[in-house]
Amino acid sequence: MQAPYIAVANAEDLEPGRFLKVEAEGRAFLIALVGDDLYAVEDLCSHEDYPLSYGCLDGDRIKCSLHGSRFSLKTGEPLNEPADQPIATFTVVIDQGQIWLDPSRATNAVG
Repeated sequence: MQAPYIAVANAEDLEPGRFLKVEAEGRAFLIALVGDDLYAVEDLCSHEDYPLSYGCLDGDRIKCSLHGSRFSLKTGEPLNEPADQPIATFTVVIDQGQIWLDPSRATNAVG
């Protein structure tokens, strides 16, 4: 893979139905494999700037443990209050046994 993609983890470290916290360019991201779908989001709740890595996956949603907001891993959209702004989602792929993330820009329109 070429820039802007960065190798962030070995693919074997990613367990189905769980997320993996990774660091790239001084920021934290969560990578999740749900079924056949691979997702990447910034590890930051849009409601209180709280790490989503303290929360849990709920299917293809991630739940913030601070106030219970859930977000779509696909679109970043908040699915319940108190959050009303999306979280940043990013392009991620698996190639040659590595997880590659493009941290250069969010794939959704975040605030």
